[in-house]
Amino acid sequence: MTWREQVRALRDQGFDVLDWLSAVQESHGAVVITACFVRSDQPAEARLLTAPAPVASIADMYPSAVWHERETAEMFEVDFAGHPDPRPLLVPEEQRGVLRKDAALPARLEPWPGAVDPAKPRRVQDPPGTPWR
Repeated sequence: MTWREQVRALRDQGFDVLDWLSAVQESHGAVVITACFVRSDQPAEARLLTAPAPVASIADMYPSAVWHERETAEMFEVDFAGHPDPRPLLVPEEQRGVLRKDAALPARLEPWPGAVDPAKPRRVQDPPGTPWR
């Protein structure tokens, strides 16, 4: 069964809520789409579906998928065929795929604010559990 056929089958079984949809990049490099579907009359019952990317959009069956698919497309650089609104959500187009394991992080323009300057002495602390002076 295709991704859309699996989703349609769950919807026909009464799973009328798309709880979340995201992706994960496996160690060998393949990106897998995962979604959780819930019944509104039985919220304790859920189903997970996984499929290798790219997949077809399910936004026509679950309107809430529009935002989830846009975020997943942006963060993992996967395409959802037939998506009604493929605009980026958070990051510029040139930074797509920032959550992929093979994505290169941009260099910092300024040093990390938590970096310790070795020239400045650090405050001396007592070991944990010692009485307070």
